Amino acid sequence: MDLAMTFWDLLVNPNVAYLLLIMGLWGLMTAFAMPGTGVPEVAAMVCLTLAVLGLARLDVSVIGVSLIALSMVMLVIDLKVQSHGALTLGGIITLALGSIFLFRPAEGQAGLSGWVVALTTVGSGLFFGVALGAAMRAQKRPIVMEPKAVAGQLGEVRDPLDPIGTVQLRSELWSAKAEMAGETIGTGVKVIVTDLEGLTLKVKRVS
Repeated sequence: MDLAMTFWDLLVNPNVAYLLLIMGLWGLMTAFAMPGTGVPEVAAMVCLTLAVLGLARLDVSVIGVSLIALSMVMLVIDLKVQSHGALTLGGIITLALGSIFLFRPAEGQAGLSGWVVALTTVGSGLFFGVALGAAMRAQKRPIVMEPKAVAGQLGEVRDPLDPIGTVQLRSELWSAKAEMAGETIGTGVKVIVTDLEGLTLKVKRVS
């Protein structure tokens, strides 16, 4: 048996096709929840393409596929709206039901392993409820920057500091005020950062 036939036989294995489908949906939902890196999108495309190739040769239930897709949507929505786990629980139950009804009983076709369904269901709950949820909460935390990180940097005033205006540091625009109380610094003046108060820079003219 050549390599191509071995690979094809692997794809039409219900357990393999099911796992590829789930991993593809994981990648798709991760890309939706945390866009920007491109890695989840590529992983989802590859896994879903291989899953479709395998599922096309199997006796698949549309209801099962729909329930699985709905479960992933519920898990992602729970990350966005924070329903205190209600949608996550519903998503896990829906995923289990969709997995059970994914393949119609057919003569000569192996069924889906109960262990695979159980591990995938639990893994999905942990992935979305713990790992991805923690990552999204970390993204929402306010950025804390040490004054030393910007002190001494050179910038240029974009909006007059009177008393608070805007200064450009590299390619970023910052709220800023003059180090000397009551001083006004006009547009285009070169300044140097002396301190950081919250997210507002304290600057002085470059001598």
